[in-house]
Amino acid sequence: MIHFRSEHDLPFPRELVWPVLSNTDWFNRALGLPAVQYEFQAKAEGGSSTLARARVAGLEVIWQELPFEWLEPEFYRVRRVIQRGPLREAIVALELQPHPSGTRVIISSEVIPRNSLGKLMAEKILFPKTRHDVHGIMRHVEEFLRGQRDVALPRLTVHPVNEAALRTGLDKVRRAALPGHQIERLERLIRESADVELTHIRPFAIAKKWDFDRWDVLALFLHATRCGLLDFRWEILCPNCRSSRNQLVHSLSEISRTAHCDVCQIEFDAEFDKSVELKFAVNQAIRPRQEQTYCLAGPGGKPHVTSQIWLEPGQERPWKLPPLTRPFRLRSPQVKGSRTLDPEELGELRPAFIRTNASGFEIEYEQQDSSDSIARVHNPNSFPVVLSLDQVGWSEDILTAARVTNWQEFRDLFAHEVISPAEDVTVGSQVVLFTDLRGSTAMYRSIGDAPAYALVRDHFKILTEVVRSHHGTVVKTIGDAVMACFSRVEEALEAVRNMNRKLAEDMHAIPLTLKASLHVGPCLAVNANDRLDFFGTTINLAARMVSCCQGGDLVVSDEVYHRPEMREFLKQSNTTPESSEVRFRGFKNPRIIWRIELGLLTMPTTRA
Repeated sequence: MIHFRSEHDLPFPRELVWPVLSNTDWFNRALGLPAVQYEFQAKAEGGSSTLARARVAGLEVIWQELPFEWLEPEFYRVRRVIQRGPLREAIVALELQPHPSGTRVIISSEVIPRNSLGKLMAEKILFPKTRHDVHGIMRHVEEFLRGQRDVALPRLTVHPVNEAALRTGLDKVRRAALPGHQIERLERLIRESADVELTHIRPFAIAKKWDFDRWDVLALFLHATRCGLLDFRWEILCPNCRSSRNQLVHSLSEISRTAHCDVCQIEFDAEFDKSVELKFAVNQAIRPRQEQTYCLAGPGGKPHVTSQIWLEPGQERPWKLPPLTRPFRLRSPQVKGSRTLDPEELGELRPAFIRTNASGFEIEYEQQDSSDSIARVHNPNSFPVVLSLDQVGWSEDILTAARVTNWQEFRDLFAHEVISPAEDVTVGSQVVLFTDLRGSTAMYRSIGDAPAYALVRDHFKILTEVVRSHHGTVVKTIGDAVMACFSRVEEALEAVRNMNRKLAEDMHAIPLTLKASLHVGPCLAVNANDRLDFFGTTINLAARMVSCCQGGDLVVSDEVYHRPEMREFLKQSNTTPESSEVRFRGFKNPRIIWRIELGLLTMPTTRA
């Protein structure tokens, strides 16, 4: 075995260095390594094995890539077993150690040559080149973290733009009356970003980087797509690895209800609110894109996995755990089920011993220092096991299909974006609001059809604008009623409050009194006459609940009432809800509902 080691000090904490150097796809590009093709083969015990291919100096190199091991933000390592060529095996590792000046970066590798040619190649070519390239990378990273470079790593190509096409697209965006400083940032993003940064753009992550409102950035990207600067990319995320190995689709109409992950070897529902994500990419007419992969399974591609470890059959070894400051999920493709480690439930207890039986985890707990706890992990099986510790919550940077299609701005700009008429897609949690007008029949008799209809139409306009401003969408209107959907309970509650306020302010000549009902639960997204619509028990109950309103009030289901967002809303409303048990048509059992008076927001309706 031949050893390589290189040390470098960076004047920044590990938490800043880790996101840059843990992106192994980018790091391999910076080292000048070739693009890689991956093949996955299902394993009987669960998960898959990974075979990788690349061309080096005109020769094809094939290797088995074992799962990466890592602990954020401390280290990662990977072992590669090479099938043919001058090298037999390679282990590559990166370690970040706290240092008085910031962070000490240690890059090491252990290579087993297959023959004397391999030994000569490693000692005289591979290692000297790696040492030179790593020195250059570290200088570049330091300058990037100081704000002196726009691109995180060297050798990330920046292709020039098509100037005429870019100017044409930007002129179209400007005609949409968006803020000039936002358009300038978009132009810089398209001109100056590395090619690899422009293939899978997350608008909410860009908003965080720019320190802009996330919805402003999303609106900017939607208009840029309409104007030919960007493209849609709908990706289906596996609920385990939370990455996409499926072919990218450019329209919701191409999405099927179920999907398959080749890496995890599982079938899963393509849930609108979890596993269907909208990303953007620069339009090829504006600037070339790089779609190649240089490394697939490093920690940078799985930021939700805080730590991962690999165990050979019968192996037992220590596993340093991250501080349990939030809930984590313990899982393995080779172990049935998963376990949640919740600090609120565990208190001062931490896992001390973990046995990865194929039938399920066995965990023994003891009191440990939460900042430096270590568990012994044992694999009693006759096959290897990869064990991961995942963050339970999904990243707020992920823009799900439910989140974006629940926004009126998206529906207005891309009304054609609907799922296939032959499909229905699960939405695991949808916030559904129904509104209606009290006494509208009497109003039509009192003032006449035409004036009454004009008032109803004006009220639709007010409600639609309020729904839009709270990141929801009006799905449809039925008579005087409105069905709206949101992705967040707190946004729906605030929308109801502002609907009443706006109706009182803008329609005081002939005041209207609003009835509203709110429910949350699963449903199906469907194509209804080329429009995205939602059906199911959750929708039916929300629609029926509005009949329990008296006007100037809100009726919520028991599911909504017990949400923490509801408690905050009630504090602000300074009102005491009234509960009742109601039997609704089409529902076998009675349901508990809560009626909330909206106080000063209530306005009297027109008398007959």
